[in-house]
Amino acid sequence: MIVSRKLASGLGELPVGLILSRDQAGAAVPYEAVAAEAIGAGDGTDKTFSATLAKHPVQPGSVAVSDGVEDFADDGLGRLTGDAGGSGTINYATGAVAVEFHAAPANAAPVEAAYDRQFSGVLDEAVDTALSGAGLVIVHGSVRKDVLKVGVSAPAAPSAALLGRMEDHGIWPV
Repeated sequence: MIVSRKLASGLGELPVGLILSRDQAGAAVPYEAVAAEAIGAGDGTDKTFSATLAKHPVQPGSVAVSDGVEDFADDGLGRLTGDAGGSGTINYATGAVAVEFHAAPANAAPVEAAYDRQFSGVLDEAVDTALSGAGLVIVHGSVRKDVLKVGVSAPAAPSAALLGRMEDHGIWPV
């Protein structure tokens, strides 16, 4: 199934096969994995940290939070579990994340989150967002695996995990 979808403005030229997410306003944007977004810094006393992740909505099951000592994993249902006994939550729609470490992170230790934007489709045509505010997006069906791209400036092939998420959403790379 192919639908017309609003594209976020100012993205430049988007290639066919670009894997897409949606931004907070619902416009299509390039899919991305966020490697290390700061959500706080330790002071040796506070164990609780909360923030709103910048690039939500977030893909369920993709969130990891760490202070370099305790690592939190996302169960895909909104719960974060620390490997040292801490706990937390993630609201995938709003990006609100909250964690309580078992022990307070050390003074100046960065508390960071890694996560993926929520997958929403594959661009079926090249689009220059300076000229058009919409594009045709595959939201269900087969796509050519050899044309799939992650990112615009330095496109890369999708990971096996992302290909699996695409299949879970009803898009089958062949």
